[in-house]
Amino acid sequence: MLQTICCYKAESYAIEKAEQQSFLGDHTYPDSACIFCGATRENGFNIVWENEYYTVFTDINPSSQHHLQIVPKKHIESVKSLNASHVSMVKEMIEIGHDVLDGLDVPPHLRRLGFHIPPYISVHHLHMHVQALPYRSFLRRMKYPVVSGRSGREKGFSWFVEAEQAVRLLEKGVQVRILPC
Repeated sequence: MLQTICCYKAESYAIEKAEQQSFLGDHTYPDSACIFCGATRENGFNIVWENEYYTVFTDINPSSQHHLQIVPKKHIESVKSLNASHVSMVKEMIEIGHDVLDGLDVPPHLRRLGFHIPPYISVHHLHMHVQALPYRSFLRRMKYPVVSGRSGREKGFSWFVEAEQAVRLLEKGVQVRILPC
């Protein structure tokens, strides 16, 4: 079933070079020590989709039946490194995630897309978790807590932020963090 995902038209997600460089800002350097900068089949990754700017691969330790990672090919440290200029990139990652889950016949109400927030990350390269719920266990579910904000805040105290929450925060010029924001 995953083979059909690779047939999506990668060019539909292509971004003009100038636009790509503007939303990646100063975080475009490749990091030879970063495992996600080298996300290729040759390096042992199970790539299910890719284009010039992004790679989607299966998580090495899945928390749900379908657990994928979307990474930009350019090195960006984490979700905390993002600002308003990165909104279009995150939206594009969301679109790719939904397209891949569509290809796996995952209903929209059983999807979770989001980012862990440093220091609660194992790889220092921006990666969006794309998951088909339910989780394999209660403990796996606890790794991805979604907490709504109160008193006008978008997000509550949590080491995980849903992708759409991240977009709304970035659009307001707010940095994603663990504390309520």
